Amino acid sequence: MSIFQLIMLAAAAFFAYQVYMHIQNIDEEAEPESMVEVEEMEVAELAPSFEERVQEADKEYMDDNVDKAKELLEGIVKDFPSTAEGMNKLAFILSKKGENEEALLYYRASLRIDENDDTTHNAIAKLLGLMNKNEEAQEHYKLALNIDDSYEITWFNYANLMLSLGKVDEAKEMFQKALDIDPEFENAKEELEKLND
Repeated sequence: MSIFQLIMLAAAAFFAYQVYMHIQNIDEEAEPESMVEVEEMEVAELAPSFEERVQEADKEYMDDNVDKAKELLEGIVKDFPSTAEGMNKLAFILSKKGENEEALLYYRASLRIDENDDTTHNAIAKLLGLMNKNEEAQEHYKLALNIDDSYEITWFNYANLMLSLGKVDEAKEMFQKALDIDPEFENAKEELEKLND
């Protein structure tokens, strides 16, 4: 065998070894390092999704298991801290339980995730109105209407706040706006009829 053939054989062996090592590394990266990693992957695949957990909480709330719904939503917010929906649902439950200050914290956390959610501004405004924080409530109604002025519930809720402040003319206009959007909105019809009598 000539020197040239020996050099070629050595080069081929070297490249074959490099290919073998590359393939070996790919296989090692694809495989979990331990059974713990395998178990963690299986648990993650079996864990209920965000949507499934929210549905479970909704079902508990609909079945009047408010405390259980609250507990489930607290877990959801802990595990999915960047979802506005979980925050809003927990805030809603807390407000139903009369825990208004804590509810506000979650609603405000939700706004940090999505500041352009008109329904969250609406919910905050309604809650602030119940807490007699009327100026701040009005600001949130205005923000909600700036985002979407075609949601009749915002106009209705804002009208009720104006009514509680004795601003009857403004309340009438807002009830009418709600009816312009939804002519079948019975609560707005009733309130407007009372004010016009």
